[in-house]
Amino acid sequence: MITEIKELFAEELTLLKKIHKYGKEHSQREHERVENVKLLLLYRIYSNLYSSLLLTAQILKTGKISFFQLPIGLLLRCCFTDCLFALYIQRVGEKQAYEELDLRTLEYVNSMLERKEVYRDQVKSTGKILDDVFIDHLWELTMEDNFLGLLALDDNLEELMVIKQSKQQLKDEGFSRVKSVMTKDVVNFLIRIPELEKVATRLFHYYKYFSQYEHFSENGQGDVLVSSKKDGNDNIHLPSAIRALSAGVEIVMNIIANDE
Repeated sequence: MITEIKELFAEELTLLKKIHKYGKEHSQREHERVENVKLLLLYRIYSNLYSSLLLTAQILKTGKISFFQLPIGLLLRCCFTDCLFALYIQRVGEKQAYEELDLRTLEYVNSMLERKEVYRDQVKSTGKILDDVFIDHLWELTMEDNFLGLLALDDNLEELMVIKQSKQQLKDEGFSRVKSVMTKDVVNFLIRIPELEKVATRLFHYYKYFSQYEHFSENGQGDVLVSSKKDGNDNIHLPSAIRALSAGVEIVMNIIANDE
């Protein structure tokens, strides 16, 4: 098993070097929106993979394979998701790519309506003595100042409040969909492209495997713990996972280069 972990470390390091080299060559240029998002996704993959590398190093140092395999799997799940999405926005066409990014911006703003406690704690951490009512008022003003165009106003109450836009409002604004694309739909689109079918399928299968690390089940946790058995990890070959990721990332980088 230690031999496999050494191989994993080598594969992670190799891919990190490729992304780092590419990032240095392209980060100083000006890019249009989709190209910029591709670079942001590559940065996310690099960041998560680098964290995975550090955990892999800890396995080599401590021998605690099953203890670190769970966080490694969670990090790699994000890498596979981002790689699939990067391939998607490169091939779906500018109009659909822009709509998808706009929908994700809307979903980000909508999520802010359900994380007020985070804002309260952040304000209180400054040391200023403010009550929750005043902090909530500041939060409301912040939402109105920065995101009013992406929200709606509820005028059925005594005071105006920002709320999520309805599905009909989104359709009236010209959106063809009311929710961002799901990972399965991304894959269904990609596998219809002959040259991407095999890579997209492999990326998706590893994404599905590591998704079970995030969504708890007794069997899923068993997949993690089995790596502690003396016979080694019998449900996944981690270096192969990185090679599958690398194949997708290299296509992402090559498509960007070709577009330029």
